[in-house]
Amino acid sequence: MVQPAVPSGAPAPGNELRVCVRCGIVALNGQSRCAICNEPMGVRGHMVQPLLPGRPWARLEMVLPCPHCGVEFSPGPEAVESGAHCPSCHQPAAVEPAWWDEAVHLAHAVVDLGHPDFYRQNEHLGVYNPFADVGLSVPCASLPSERLPMQSPLRLRVGPGAPPCLRCGNPLIVRVLTQGRQTTECPQCGDREAFALPLSLVGRVPAIRALIGFAPDTAAAQGRIEPWWLLMEGPSTLRPLVQAQLEQAEKDAAERAAWEAWNLQERERLEREARLQQAQSEREAAERGKQEKAAREKADREKADRAARETAAALKDTQAQLEQSQRALQDTQSRAAQSQQSMEKALRDAQEAHRGEMERAQQDAWTQAEQLRGMMTQQDQMWRAQDAKRQQGMDELKRRHTVRWRIAIGLWVVFFLAVAADLLLAVK
Repeated sequence: MVQPAVPSGAPAPGNELRVCVRCGIVALNGQSRCAICNEPMGVRGHMVQPLLPGRPWARLEMVLPCPHCGVEFSPGPEAVESGAHCPSCHQPAAVEPAWWDEAVHLAHAVVDLGHPDFYRQNEHLGVYNPFADVGLSVPCASLPSERLPMQSPLRLRVGPGAPPCLRCGNPLIVRVLTQGRQTTECPQCGDREAFALPLSLVGRVPAIRALIGFAPDTAAAQGRIEPWWLLMEGPSTLRPLVQAQLEQAEKDAAERAAWEAWNLQERERLEREARLQQAQSEREAAERGKQEKAAREKADREKADRAARETAAALKDTQAQLEQSQRALQDTQSRAAQSQQSMEKALRDAQEAHRGEMERAQQDAWTQAEQLRGMMTQQDQMWRAQDAKRQQGMDELKRRHTVRWRIAIGLWVVFFLAVAADLLLAVK
């Protein structure tokens, strides 16, 4: 088990961590073999207690390409002070101090933002946490990544865990001493080692509390990378950035929600105004329809009145024409009566004259009585024929006047019926 970073050796409180029985990386739930070393996990793996409350060790695999031969190798912690040398070409590989700082800070971020999250400090970070799946679905994070590029040529693989014994794989007992020194002891095989923090690294990264780095020769001979084990306390430098992204996203979401709410209110206001405007338009259209209907009705009434007046005037004219026709007929009849009276008077005068002549003729020549009688008979027939002719002319004239009067009356009746039909159609 892991001992606390205090001189007294009393264990620090915290939840236990299940790690691989060989490489010490965190064991995923339901995982039968380690995703790093392919070692069977067994029933429980190794259960260890964090040296710092709620904070596991950071298992850091680091690879640096040689600038001379291009071979990738894993530098040890001593390279922070003395510089790295390529094990292939034995040439020095210059490493900027900022490269170590970047690697240590990223390792700190992985164990700070990843799982196990004993105090539930990372649940609210959601998708803005670049290491939210570390310790849950993946045992470690490979850097650089698409979300986290790096300034240095270093290639890192970082995951939470606890340092194991190189001989038996049992979790080591780590004691943190003063002046950046720490010792390890295997409770099973008894192997002991002593390590010291690089002072330059401590000055640049105050959050580091312990660093355990075994010699990489044995691991290189076995075809694997010997990791660094870093114990970091407090929040990482990446947490404020993630928190700022989350707060900015929440702010943006709140602004979007406010903007959407404002847009919704604006749309509702515009829709209300549109409905009010539509209702106003409908009321105005209805009012215009009423006014137009009233105007049409008034125009129809005026038209009907004009038609009635015109009909009354036409009837009056027709009555006047009928009266005139009647007066003309009466005048014709009176003239015919006068003509008849004149003819009768003339006939009577002629008869009287004839009788006088006859009397004179009888007195003058009795002998010519038969001739005169025949002449009188002929003359009487002639006068009778003339009288019949005159009577026939008067009847014909009277019949013609009657027919004309009836035709005129029929035409006016037809005219009145047509006008009345037009008025009925106009009213309908």
